[in-house]
Amino acid sequence: MISVIVPTHNEEELLPACLESIICQQADAEVIVVDGGSKDRTLQFARRYADQVIVLNKADLSAQLNAGAAEAKGETLIFLHADCRLAPGCLNRLQAIPPRVVGGAFTMQLSGKRFHYRLLSLGGNIYCRFTGTYFGDRGIFVRASVFRALGGFASMPIMTDVDFSRRLKGAGKSVLLKGPVISSSRKFDREGPLRNLYLIIYALLAFRFGIDPGKIKEKYYQGLK
Repeated sequence: MISVIVPTHNEEELLPACLESIICQQADAEVIVVDGGSKDRTLQFARRYADQVIVLNKADLSAQLNAGAAEAKGETLIFLHADCRLAPGCLNRLQAIPPRVVGGAFTMQLSGKRFHYRLLSLGGNIYCRFTGTYFGDRGIFVRASVFRALGGFASMPIMTDVDFSRRLKGAGKSVLLKGPVISSSRKFDREGPLRNLYLIIYALLAFRFGIDPGKIKEKYYQGLK
């Protein structure tokens, strides 16, 4: 069985489509929503669709992901952001991976219709395939036993996905599966693609060179208040 863990915080607009995309997969899967204190109708939708709903007192992504994994019954875990959707067949392809593969992620496609969103999606997929570094909006997956051996997601304000995927590479073979995971383009729509591309590159380089993740987060989300 596959356990799909969805962290949420005020995601009433996009969560139903996310959860429906999981339920519609023809695969043996459980859905676990871990909420970080939503004030909108997120919990209402979560309880309608999910097999299990966990409520934490604050939005802390690594804590939410780890809490969901702790309750998961599946042999394979997939972590899917609430503003993302799985294309049909994703979980079937995940079930078919050979035992030697310990984890990985899916290809991603931004939901926006603009041509440069296709270029950004393609560029990101190429980067992930050749580096083995996976972002959270790509549905990172991992064998449950490997996740426990790695100690789960590290507690940090940002870059938990990059940190985990780099540790995952040390545990065995990881792969980028055909998806796509369809990721909301709302941040790109709001701020513009060039600024977001710059911030992504900045965050990757800053993390690589040991800049404090708290400072990286402050710059990455500046102007979003």
